[in-house]
Amino acid sequence: MNISPHNSDVQLERFSFPLVAVLFLIPLLVAVAIGYFFGIAWGVAILTILIWSDFLLRAANVNFRGRRKKDKVMAPLVTKSFTGHVRDPHLGWTLAPNKTNENSFAIPRKKLSLKYTVTTDAQGRRVTTESPVDSDTTINFYGCSNTFGWGLDDNTTYTWLVQAARPDSAIHNYGVSGYSLYQILLKMEQTIERDRPKLVILGFSPGLEARSVSDHHYLRILAEQGGTAPSCISKDKGGKRALKRYPVEGYKHLPLSDKSPLIKLVERRLNRLFYGGRAKNEAHRKTTEHLLLSMEHLCKKHGATFHVQYLVANTGYREFLHKTGLNWAPGPVDLDLCDEVGTYLYRLSPFDGHPNVAANAAYAEELGPVIDQLLETGKYRPEPGALGTTKRDKATEQEIYPVF
Repeated sequence: MNISPHNSDVQLERFSFPLVAVLFLIPLLVAVAIGYFFGIAWGVAILTILIWSDFLLRAANVNFRGRRKKDKVMAPLVTKSFTGHVRDPHLGWTLAPNKTNENSFAIPRKKLSLKYTVTTDAQGRRVTTESPVDSDTTINFYGCSNTFGWGLDDNTTYTWLVQAARPDSAIHNYGVSGYSLYQILLKMEQTIERDRPKLVILGFSPGLEARSVSDHHYLRILAEQGGTAPSCISKDKGGKRALKRYPVEGYKHLPLSDKSPLIKLVERRLNRLFYGGRAKNEAHRKTTEHLLLSMEHLCKKHGATFHVQYLVANTGYREFLHKTGLNWAPGPVDLDLCDEVGTYLYRLSPFDGHPNVAANAAYAEELGPVIDQLLETGKYRPEPGALGTTKRDKATEQEIYPVF
């Protein structure tokens, strides 16, 4: 994910001035009070401890981002360039329309580099063909960087390959790097009435669940990329779930936090206090389920068939998809699969962990018969076997997931 790092247009979210004033004045007032009642030496000692603590944290080079498994997968010395995003007051960011950008990865220490071209149309969609297709059968794809095709040339993304295999259909790629399921829903709401698609396909990964609620961990990572995002959370309102929506917001910063590790630690704790309740697994799960049902409801309202297409091997929402009767298909590749020497077969390794050209080719091939069946019958479920299948149980659905 890369929003707009080191961009002069980045606007940091900051804590309110009264709170900042209190936080910076309290240590000073405490030191003055102690000095007044117990002697100036005690006041100086308190200030010295604060300064010494800051020095120790700086000397220890504390990594406030934490050690995430994903960081270990990807090369730590990769530099990236991406210039295709523009800020959006409703979505946080989106793709700039009518642009052709050459982007790159590089590992200077190993003298490795990768360049790829991204082209967008007048609607800010990544192109799926060299010329627009006029067709009665429109298929809209929505998703995050995996659907966008991060690190790939236009003609190697799976949406381009699907278009090439279906020249009589109009394939639209609304994938945007870094998007949450909530941003994807907002994008659907903006575009579905205009496009009137027969089929809407969501490129899905359970890993998106933390993004929609914008917990403090995700907001901190997003801030490092220069991004702020809208968020939502599913709440129980008297036995019926309601989706509480929040406007664009971001990880909040304290003055001098980039200079002082001690202030940065306070900054991190304050953000945990502000957003910590959203980090609960139940909030992640319920909000993701709610968003999937909201997407299906939106598609039905506009006469479109909705389909959840896994792009990863994880099928953690399998039981939910069965109980609600949503169309879905498992991912055709395991992104963690390696060859005999440990090289990832389906990732952009060593530059990145996103799906590579081979993975996108597999996605397109898998989607061929899925799309045929969805256009013909409006339904698609995995074949009986290891993944299992169940019929839609409307009574169970209304009892467990009373969303609408």
